[in-house]
Amino acid sequence: MSYADYVKHYFTMPDCILFLLLAMVMLAVVYGIFFVFANKTFEGELKIQHEFFSLSERFYELIFSGGSIIGFMAVYYLINRFVTSGAFYEFWSDYKDYLLLVLMIISILVNTFCDHVIVRLKRLDKSEMASIRLTGMLYMIIIFCYIKFIYEDNNYDMFITYFLTLMIGRFVYFDASFKDFLECMKQAAKNIPIMLIALAFLGILCLRGYSTDYLLKHNGVITNIFFCHLYIVVAIFILHFAVNVYFNNRKPKSDNKRQSPNKKRPSCY
Repeated sequence: MSYADYVKHYFTMPDCILFLLLAMVMLAVVYGIFFVFANKTFEGELKIQHEFFSLSERFYELIFSGGSIIGFMAVYYLINRFVTSGAFYEFWSDYKDYLLLVLMIISILVNTFCDHVIVRLKRLDKSEMASIRLTGMLYMIIIFCYIKFIYEDNNYDMFITYFLTLMIGRFVYFDASFKDFLECMKQAAKNIPIMLIALAFLGILCLRGYSTDYLLKHNGVITNIFFCHLYIVVAIFILHFAVNVYFNNRKPKSDNKRQSPNKKRPSCY
C-alpha cells in the first residue's frame, strides 16, 4: 500500500464519520459518568460544575499527553516505512536516533499546544497537571505492555527506552526530594480511575476499528492507536464547547448551603 492509499483509507467516507461518531458517543458516556459522580459527591450547582470540569480536564490531559507521545512514535514508524530512497532517506538513516529525540521534544510542545489551544485547561494547578501526566506515563506503559506481550510485536523495544528517558526527564529534576517524588506518586494514584476509563475508551475504539477493518493490522499497531487518539482529541474539541454551552445555560442553584458531612470528595480523586 502506497502512502497515498494509506492516508486515503483512513479518511474514506462514511467509515471516517462513523468512527468519529463512535468516539463522540463514548465521550458523551464519559461525561455522563463524571457528571453523575460530581452530582452524587457535591451539593450546589457551582461545586458540581467545578468537579465535573476538573475530572474532564484530567481526562483531556491524559489523552493529550499519551496521544502526543504515540504521535511522535507513529511519525517515526511512517518515515521508516515510506521513505526508502532519496536524499532525505540518507539523512534519516544517518541521524534517525537524534531525530527521534527531536520528535520527543516536539511531542511535548504538541502536548502544551493541546492544553492551551485545543482545549484551555483552567481548573488544574501545576501539581495536578504533573500528577495526571505521571498517570499518563503509566497509561503509556500499559499500552506498551499490550503491544509487546499481547500483540507480540518487538519492533517497538527501542521506543520503550526513549519513553522511559522522557519519563525520567519530565518528573525527576535536580532540586526534587524523594518526599516530593512520593507525593507526586500519591497524587498520580488518585487518577487511576480516570486512566482505566481512558483505556476502556481506547480499547473499544480499537476493537471496533479492527473488527470492521477500518484499522488495518499490517499498517502498524502504533499508528492505529495514534489514529484512535486523534479521533478522541477531535471529539473532545467538538463536545467540550457543547458541554460549556450546556452548563452556561443552566441556572446555578445557591451554593451557600453547607455541604452535608457525607458529601465530600472521596480519596479516589
